[in-house]
Amino acid sequence: MESEKTVSNEINLSGGQQNRIARHKSKLSVANIIGIVLCVLLFPGFLINVILLISSLIKPDVPPSCFGITPLIVESGSMSPSFEKNDLILIRNTSENDKYEKGTVVCYRSGDVYVTHRIVKVSEENGKTVYTTQGDANNTPDRDTVGAEQILGVYSTHFAGMGNMLLFIQTPIGMILCVILPIFVIFLIFTVPSRISQRKKRYKYLTAKETKKDTEDKI
Repeated sequence: MESEKTVSNEINLSGGQQNRIARHKSKLSVANIIGIVLCVLLFPGFLINVILLISSLIKPDVPPSCFGITPLIVESGSMSPSFEKNDLILIRNTSENDKYEKGTVVCYRSGDVYVTHRIVKVSEENGKTVYTTQGDANNTPDRDTVGAEQILGVYSTHFAGMGNMLLFIQTPIGMILCVILPIFVIFLIFTVPSRISQRKKRYKYLTAKETKKDTEDKI
C-alpha cells in the first residue's frame, strides 16, 4: 500500500509540475508576442530617425531623406488648400535628368530655403528647360524660373499638423524619446523575459529538488 501511495504521490507531483510548466510556457508565449508587436511598431520609427540623422550629418546643406523620401515642414500657407502651414509633407526625390509636367507640385531650392509650389508653365531658356511655379493660394507666379538642378523632388502626400511633431523629434528631448527610448525598450523586451524565465527555471529546479528530498526522508 505504501508503495502504491508513493507512486500515486509521484504521479500527482509530476502532473502538477507539468501544469506549471504549461502555464509558464503560455505566459512566456504571450510575453514574446507582445515583444514582437512592440518591436514591429517601434523599429520602423527608430530606423527612420537614425537614417534621417545620418543623412543630415552627411549632407548638412540638403534636407535629410530616407529611402528616397524627404519629410519637410510647411512654413507658409502659399499652397492652401492643398496643404497648410505646419503640415508635414513628403517629397519623392528626383534627379536632374527628370522632366516635369505642368500641374506637378515640386520642391525646389531658392537661395537658402526650399519652396514647394506647383508648375504653371514649362518653357525653354538658352536651350534648357525651365519651370515657372506658383503657390495655389498666390495670385501671381513666382518671380524666378526654376531649373531642373534646383528641384529636390515631387510632392507625394502630406499629414495635417504633423510638422510640429517633426520639429519636436529634432529637439534633444525628442531625440531621447524617439531614438534612445525605443532602443532601451527593445533591449528590455529581448533581455528581461529571458532572465525571468531563467530565474523561474532555477527556482522550480530547487523547489523540485527540495520536495524530492523531503519525500525521500519521509519514506
